[in-house]
Amino acid sequence: MNCTVIYRVNEPVTARFMMAGRDIQARMVDISQNGMAMVTDYDIPQDTVLSMRFTLLKVKPDVVNFSGPMEIVGEVRSNTPEENNSHRLGIYFTKMRRVNVS
Repeated sequence: MNCTVIYRVNEPVTARFMMAGRDIQARMVDISQNGMAMVTDYDIPQDTVLSMRFTLLKVKPDVVNFSGPMEIVGEVRSNTPEENNSHRLGIYFTKMRRVNVS
């Protein structure tokens, strides 16, 4: 499954996380019904609430199925430092909603 994730911090914890329209690069490494893990260069603390929007695609050798766009609110439950100053974030989904496409 491949997807693009766009997120922003709902309530910045400190001035360091005031993003003012600036894109933050992250790589999703795992996803389930209840949450996801992603790796980013930003040190986003536990308990930070994120708003995310992404589209799920099921990719098979002969076909790609579009599952539709989703709006999700999640909470950072873990932040594990990794190599090269990156952080693996564990995000628990607290609200999910499928977005209607017209």
